[in-house]
Amino acid sequence: MKVEKISLNSYGNMPRSKDSGGTKLYANRALNTNFTGGIPQADLVKDIQQLMPKTIKATNRLADSMGEIQNIIINAVGTGLVAPIFIKYNPLSKTDEDTRTYSAWRQPLSAVLAIATQASMVAPFNNLINWMANTGKLPDPYNKTNFQDDKYIAKIIKKTQPNLSKEQLGVAVKKEQERQYKELLENLRNQNTIFIKQHKMPSKPMDEASYKNLLLETVDSMIKEDNKKLENCGTTKQKRAIRSEFFRKHNDYAKQVMSGIQKDTEKYATLDEYRNYLSGKIKSLKSEQADQELISMVKEIQDRAQIKPHDENAEKALIKEVQNKITKMLKQVNTYSNILSEEDVVKHVDESIQTSKSALEKSISTLNEIKTKLNTPDSISIKEIEKQIAQKLKEGNITDECSIKTSFATKVIEKYKSNIEGSLKGYKQFTGLVISLAVLPVSCYLLNWIYPSFMDALFPNLSNKKHDNEASALVAKAPKKEEV
Repeated sequence: MKVEKISLNSYGNMPRSKDSGGTKLYANRALNTNFTGGIPQADLVKDIQQLMPKTIKATNRLADSMGEIQNIIINAVGTGLVAPIFIKYNPLSKTDEDTRTYSAWRQPLSAVLAIATQASMVAPFNNLINWMANTGKLPDPYNKTNFQDDKYIAKIIKKTQPNLSKEQLGVAVKKEQERQYKELLENLRNQNTIFIKQHKMPSKPMDEASYKNLLLETVDSMIKEDNKKLENCGTTKQKRAIRSEFFRKHNDYAKQVMSGIQKDTEKYATLDEYRNYLSGKIKSLKSEQADQELISMVKEIQDRAQIKPHDENAEKALIKEVQNKITKMLKQVNTYSNILSEEDVVKHVDESIQTSKSALEKSISTLNEIKTKLNTPDSISIKEIEKQIAQKLKEGNITDECSIKTSFATKVIEKYKSNIEGSLKGYKQFTGLVISLAVLPVSCYLLNWIYPSFMDALFPNLSNKKHDNEASALVAKAPKKEEV
């Protein structure tokens, strides 16, 4: 069975086109997919994740944000709930059932002690690390003074303005975060550096080598982003063909839904309102048993609204992006209201994909030019980089999917923040592991001390039998008197 046939089951009547070999499925001609260069792994993983049960998706999300405390809790849950079952019902064990039950009860108590000792020690250390990162006490790779946490800022504001209501405090925190972001942006564009605040010391500029490396990392991540989209154009072509055929066959219904979403969301001013509305819309479409392609469209809009903004301006920008996505989708639906044949669909998708390819190639070329200049002794400033990108955008033919469509300074801030958060996460995990290992002997000692008393108090029958078994074993091992 070919991969193409599996991937096209979504729509039985895919657009077809004629080539020299006769009539073939459009996607077969376009993709020539095989296991070495067909469907990209990222898209394959994304498609598989859509089929996963909600519990598995939740576990994956938890794993993505895993910290040492979560590790301890998950291990404790496994120890306390899963291990006892295997101990008690182990068919390979030669011990009697009461002994196995007695041993099985040791696991939940061990789990409780692990959380009580290890997690209770790790949490304060994590809080200490957060405080040191927010105050500038940690080295530069862990310094969060340019984008401090909500809770830390709230504590500082409460000290000077204790009478603020919860709503007023939230507004004050957002304003402070917005101020920090603007200051960071201005320093990047006007001073061509990042100033890092130190605890009870003046701010200092990031050292030149680290700053240059940050800019190069940002450019590399943008090139990687565009290259990935360029490589995925084959799959994108297939997906667009499927969606375009849906638009052609169900144009009136798709237009009705998308127009309704555009009209309903005009009154919303916050991302929370968009999230709640789109979530309800998806549930409504599912209950109506709407086509999966239409539900996927609404989910794509919802994905844009799920991004957490770092300040008020970012929220406004994200809302604008969500609105643009709705407008773009409605425009696509309207485009296919006049396309009546499969051949027209094929032609339109071909043109659209070619436009995307050309734009991405131009974006990658521009970024490689910037990278070359950054590697010269004279280098190039943020302002000069943004000026060069602006000139390319003026020339046209750069689509919204290209990474250079986003402000370069904004991309640098995102990379800088991501690097620090990644470093802090690793630091916390390492610290948590060290603390857990240090506390482990204490947990074992407490378990050996508490467990016999625990069993004697709650399960005296099991406890007595266990003691009897131990006594019998000792008697059996004792030396016997020789008979005369």
